[in-house]
Amino acid sequence: MKEDKTIGTARLGTAGLLCAVLLGMAPMVGHAAEARMSAEVVRTLASEDGSYGGCMAQLSDSIAEATGLDCSGRWVSFSCSGEHASKAEAMRLYDAAQLAFVSGRRAVLRVDDARKHDSYCFASRIDVLAE
Repeated sequence: MKEDKTIGTARLGTAGLLCAVLLGMAPMVGHAAEARMSAEVVRTLASEDGSYGGCMAQLSDSIAEATGLDCSGRWVSFSCSGEHASKAEAMRLYDAAQLAFVSGRRAVLRVDDARKHDSYCFASRIDVLAE
């Protein structure tokens, strides 16, 4: 009988340690630099002077509310200026955003709040979903 209590205490100690580790990691989860979100593209923007990274998309949902990231409003930049991605890659991302916009399809985006243009977060990926 005494062995069972020892084993039970050891298990409780391990479970307590696991809980402490997981709780210690919880604040780190809220400060992730990247997150995925699903939204509709409701507007696109291209700027000749390179402001806002040169090209952007406005999403149907607030990025901060959908992901918890530190992003302004509903706009994401694809960095067509070449700062956060090559210009060729940025144009492919922007083309995909335009496809989502004109087809009315939802998109899944990977948004990064560590890389920004004028407080607008950078979208490093966009997948246009089938209907």
